[in-house]
Amino acid sequence: MRAFLAVHPGEEFRSALSTCLDPWRRRIPIRWTRPDAWHLTLQFLGEWPDERLQALQERLDGVAGPAPWSLRPAGLDAFPNLRQPRVLFLQLEDDGRIARLASLVRGAVADAWPDGPQDTKPLRPHLTVARVKDPLEQSQVNGLKDIDLDGLPPLAVTGFALVGSRLQPDGPRYRDVAFWRLRKKGE
Repeated sequence: MRAFLAVHPGEEFRSALSTCLDPWRRRIPIRWTRPDAWHLTLQFLGEWPDERLQALQERLDGVAGPAPWSLRPAGLDAFPNLRQPRVLFLQLEDDGRIARLASLVRGAVADAWPDGPQDTKPLRPHLTVARVKDPLEQSQVNGLKDIDLDGLPPLAVTGFALVGSRLQPDGPRYRDVAFWRLRKKGE
């Protein structure tokens, strides 16, 4: 199974971000991602055979992450940059807790399959909102820079999911395989 571990943004956040992006979806012809597909990836796992998933879930059961908290949106950015965007994303400010959660999750993944296909690049907290196939005109790039996301609510981090991914012609389809809720101490 092609999979990843991620935090889901929640319906309030998805709705608010979608409302902010709606006018721009009509103006800038890029491949905007569906709001139901938005997530903050903690680690991309790649292809994992079914027989390894049980061990992974058992290791993730032992993750004692921080208590629930919220991440603040920090504006749009792009890989490699906004002048020549290939991936447009919403940055999220991290006070260290999302990095800590990702580190705990990645440790559990490494314990389950040390030589597995999982990604080991450093975490850069973000939500992908669009992919850009063809170069944009300067006016379109300027439009991306003008997208105002002030007023977005914080993104609540209440848990994380093991997500299965199936590639389709119109974009990937995701389904949660398992979910782990973050708890306050003593819960």
